[in-house]
Amino acid sequence: MKVKLPDFDHLMNLARNKPEDLEKLRDQLIENTIQSAPKNSQRRLRGIQFQVDMQIRKSNNPMAACIAVSELMYKSLQELQLSLNDPDSINDRIKTPTPTCTPADVICMSEKRNLKQLKV
Repeated sequence: MKVKLPDFDHLMNLARNKPEDLEKLRDQLIENTIQSAPKNSQRRLRGIQFQVDMQIRKSNNPMAACIAVSELMYKSLQELQLSLNDPDSINDRIKTPTPTCTPADVICMSEKRNLKQLKV
């Protein structure tokens, strides 16, 4: 369902008197925007929106939420600027594993289960 953005006074009234309706409107507008994007971009947009929603949910008040979401946008713009100004550095960061990542042995649980059954 296509939803149009109401005027400022109506939004202010919702914010003051019916915050749950304002939240529903926000969700509908976001969904409309994602649906209108190309299909190959929609998954990424939903991922970004999930990150925004989690920052809002973690915040103690609206101002903290605004700051947290602004920080997300600022970090994204920094990465964009870096990739535009120095594309090789972004490629190096992608290729270089982070120091906290270490190789691990992978154990096939179905094989272990079968061995256990044979020993019984």
